Amino acid sequence: MSGLSLTRSVRKTAKWFRNNLSGSGKINYRNRGTINFIDIGSLGNLPEPWLSNAKHIRTLLSFEPLEKPGKRKNVIISSNALWSENCKRPFYIYKGLRSTGSSLFEQNFEYVNQNFDTLRNTGPKHLAETWHRRSELLRITECECKTLDHTLEELDLPFSFDFLKIDAQGAESEILLGAEDFLRNSCIGLHLELFNIPLYKGIKLLPDVAEYLKGFGFSLIKKMPVHGTFNSQNDCIFIREKISNDKIETKQLILKIYSVNTSV
Repeated sequence: MSGLSLTRSVRKTAKWFRNNLSGSGKINYRNRGTINFIDIGSLGNLPEPWLSNAKHIRTLLSFEPLEKPGKRKNVIISSNALWSENCKRPFYIYKGLRSTGSSLFEQNFEYVNQNFDTLRNTGPKHLAETWHRRSELLRITECECKTLDHTLEELDLPFSFDFLKIDAQGAESEILLGAEDFLRNSCIGLHLELFNIPLYKGIKLLPDVAEYLKGFGFSLIKKMPVHGTFNSQNDCIFIREKISNDKIETKQLILKIYSVNTSV
């Protein structure tokens, strides 16, 4: 979602998709791709480990709210911002670090200020020392939001998606609430950036999201090292425990890409 304020970055991303993925033989290399992939919150290249494994992606659905929607070879770009319901929401544009950090949530100054003596000694010092400056609110815009389920219904594609990656500055939980049909019916795995502390007001933290996904049969199988200001976030990988026989090979491939050794 932070890409909303980054017109140049979004255009650069779309150009990268056109020149380096679609038509270059990386995504769906020799028509051997098997994973249909949804990427929400991209600011550039595909995230690792998927950038190195782009050949395994058959179709990429990328959400770029400032880019015109369209379809290119093996790549679909949607201009929708995503939320738990179809609505209009305020979008907070912060100064950020190289224009990152903007969100559908407000920065939680009260929490940070009350705990700053402890937080300032956690994580990269240069990020702690510059948090207040980077969190300066530049402006608030209005954002038209849709649910992922609604968007997939609008696209009306002849196939389903297998994997969902979200990096949305705290909006992961809200996006998942608007994706229950997808979670219930076709999703095999997720890569989510989740917060351990309430760096934005009102966000759901990692344990809450993990518990919610457990209700759909997903288990947290890998938690990457903490990162971000005050070591606030982890990238987390979730996999559905029970799947249909025709999806077993896809699940095995996802586990291999993330270097996870576990029984299917």
